[in-house]
Amino acid sequence: MSHLKERKEKNCLNCGATLAGRYCHLCGQENLEPKETVWHLVSHFFNDITHFDGKFFATVRYLLRKPGFLSLEYMKGRRMSYLNPIRMYVFTSAIFFIILFALKKPADAVHVTTTKDAPMGIAALQAKQARSQKALAKAEDEEDREELRMRINNTDIEIASIRKAFGDTSKRTFTEDELTAMLVKAYEDSLAAGAGVKPADNSRFKERIRQLTNPIGTVNIFGWQGNYNSVEDYDSVQHSLPDSLRDGWFKRLCVRRAVVISQEWHEDRRLFSEHLFESIFHSFPKILFVSLPLFALILNILYFRHKQYYYVDHGIFTIHVYCATFILMLLTMLLQQLDKSVGVHWFHIVADIVGFILFLYMLFYLYKAMRGFYKQGRGKTILKYFITFIAASVINLILLFIFLLISVFSV
Repeated sequence: MSHLKERKEKNCLNCGATLAGRYCHLCGQENLEPKETVWHLVSHFFNDITHFDGKFFATVRYLLRKPGFLSLEYMKGRRMSYLNPIRMYVFTSAIFFIILFALKKPADAVHVTTTKDAPMGIAALQAKQARSQKALAKAEDEEDREELRMRINNTDIEIASIRKAFGDTSKRTFTEDELTAMLVKAYEDSLAAGAGVKPADNSRFKERIRQLTNPIGTVNIFGWQGNYNSVEDYDSVQHSLPDSLRDGWFKRLCVRRAVVISQEWHEDRRLFSEHLFESIFHSFPKILFVSLPLFALILNILYFRHKQYYYVDHGIFTIHVYCATFILMLLTMLLQQLDKSVGVHWFHIVADIVGFILFLYMLFYLYKAMRGFYKQGRGKTILKYFITFIAASVINLILLFIFLLISVFSV
């Protein structure tokens, strides 16, 4: 209740209804004089903050200690004593991601290798050949098999070129650039000879020479490299190939994007990796927000026989589960940060134990919440818990892949 003076008039200033007491029975506004002092504004602000804090901590206590209880209370209509689920989700997710982004820097997770591969001799090339042959025997995807065959063929050419120029040496090693030069010369010799070479092989040789002699650093997108000088160069190679050897639409899309990225970022590959990782990193709030109604849909399907639960009830339950997960993960992060700051051996052991307990509780929480809210037996709840956990994991992976694609094509 406010400390402002109550109005003598008995009409609501907000909706115009006739009042029978201090509060409007239609909109709930208090019938107070509209004139306020600065002190009233300041005191009202602090009253709202402390009121929010009181509700928040009381709600968190029930949320963590009695999984499923708050969702059940909300379903029964007992809502004024607890923080609204939507407000709680917005608050807990905002605090969690603010602290997460403050503690975890995308640049720290990026490692771009800029050094060349170690020089290799015939023995190392033969070992590489054996690994490729072994991988070819296990590969099932035709594109993977074609890539491995090309790798095996290239290694054969490298070994033959070394033996032709230097004999059967076992000591001499060759850098990546030297091996590439041998491959280019071998393909150029094959093109110059021309005899017995099929048009398709001719086109393939030209494409491989372009790839090997391309001066721009390559970018790999889902295993497909953009090692061409330009998009037009890639399209020209594709048009020169027969239909059976041309890339599919999705591969063309990825390779074209990889070519553009290679041209734009070839001077600083690490900076591109940082931008990409940061874009994906900041997509996590969106992924979780999008997955929330899908998680509720899974529960709606699993409990479709229980007519007393509507989709909204599953949604409120999901919000509470997400809020609890945010809080538990936040506690884990803060504990890890505290452990780094203290640097005492015994505290490190305690932090590891507490962190492991929090991790187990996060896994156990969903089962306990489902038991508390849906009131089913242990066997059915365990089965539905695993179905929910697996389905939600698959959905989150699909969403992560989608947002990864968006990041790759927007960075």
